[in-house]
Amino acid sequence: MNFKNKVILAPLAAVNNIAFRKICTDYGADIVYSQMIDSHAFLMGNRRMADFFDEENLVAQFFGNDAKVIAKCAKEISGKVQGVDLNLGCPHSDVVKRKCGSYLMKYPKRIALIIDKLVKAVDVDVTVKIRAGYDKNHINAVKIAKLCEKCGVSAIAVHGRARTVNYSVPVEHSIIKKVKDAVDIPVIGNGDIFNGRDAADMIEKTGCDSVMVARGAMGNPAVFNEIKCYLDGKGIKEISKKKIFLKFLKYCKKYEIEFKDIKTQAQWLTKGIKHGSKYRLLMNDAENVKELEKAYMKID
Repeated sequence: MNFKNKVILAPLAAVNNIAFRKICTDYGADIVYSQMIDSHAFLMGNRRMADFFDEENLVAQFFGNDAKVIAKCAKEISGKVQGVDLNLGCPHSDVVKRKCGSYLMKYPKRIALIIDKLVKAVDVDVTVKIRAGYDKNHINAVKIAKLCEKCGVSAIAVHGRARTVNYSVPVEHSIIKKVKDAVDIPVIGNGDIFNGRDAADMIEKTGCDSVMVARGAMGNPAVFNEIKCYLDGKGIKEISKKKIFLKFLKYCKKYEIEFKDIKTQAQWLTKGIKHGSKYRLLMNDAENVKELEKAYMKID
């Protein structure tokens, strides 16, 4: 899988179901990551987050801290995806309390053990997603990146904040640049990319090979089209949220997405439109897809 010159959908927990990945792909995402999948739950039979279908650009992301468990998960799904990613960046307290996600940034030897088994278990690309460090006093992204490269990963995504740094603090491009300068594998820049200008800034300031969009895609899957047009120097054509929603809804019906998930994403799609709060209130009262669609058709 080529991780250079790509615009990528980041793994977003409770967001990246198959319908959302499809709509992001339609609007220009070159590579899409799955939702963050709990490796232990997966082996116990909980496959809700592992909704893999006919996708040619999918990387499945697992979190956990047991090398054997993660490797077994990866081996089981390797024929359905083009890559497997190890989550070393999730900052959420419930994940960190389980000694997973960004917690592992503090334990390089554990990371090396997991990646070694993961790479040996599958024939597809193995990637990792990390943060700048566990906290602002322990910034070790370069060390972890070099370790991951040595263990055989194909690419590394770097979020330019430490685990304990709030999103109100701007992403540190300098950290991503240091990682890029330290390794030979593709580096994917992640953090604060909401439009084409942000993506261009990330590339210019870090030298990264590709960009990864997270929060910027929530409620705006057409951001991938905007980024590509901006980077290519082309005019950006505005795409109506109503058109996006109707297309998204078709995928939801095709893949039998649960109504509560459809409703949540439909409300996100009203972000930025005129009188968006009014339409969100209408959607709150919707009890099924038909009522939700009726509310959406009232948007100007």
